[in-house]
Amino acid sequence: MTNEQTIEKLNDALTQLIEAYEVLLEKNDNLKKEIEVKNDNINDLENKLNELNGTTEVQSSKMDGMLNRIQSLLGSSDNTTSTSKEEEIDLRIEPELDFLDEDKNEDKSNENKIDLGRMESLLNGLNTK
Repeated sequence: MTNEQTIEKLNDALTQLIEAYEVLLEKNDNLKKEIEVKNDNINDLENKLNELNGTTEVQSSKMDGMLNRIQSLLGSSDNTTSTSKEEEIDLRIEPELDFLDEDKNEDKSNENKIDLGRMESLLNGLNTK
């Protein structure tokens, strides 16, 4: 084998290595682009998840606040205070009551009274997790 043949074989081998390297670089660039796209998708999904979690937490805290207020109202009312609160609610609902006709007043006030026991049992059913 002469020097010229050796140089030609080395040149062919280097050409094949360079072509293979270019193919690998192209595949590597494609993989990098895919990774960037997938990372962008992951970031978008994480942002959406954070928004949903934030919304859920806000809604949950609002619901908890409302339930706590209702429970505190139900828990703080004993027989004497519940009667006065019921009368106050009745007056707010129907301020145009005819005070001269006692039968009508009794019927209307019975219709407008809140069943606190039933409301408390409903709230206790909502509060179970």
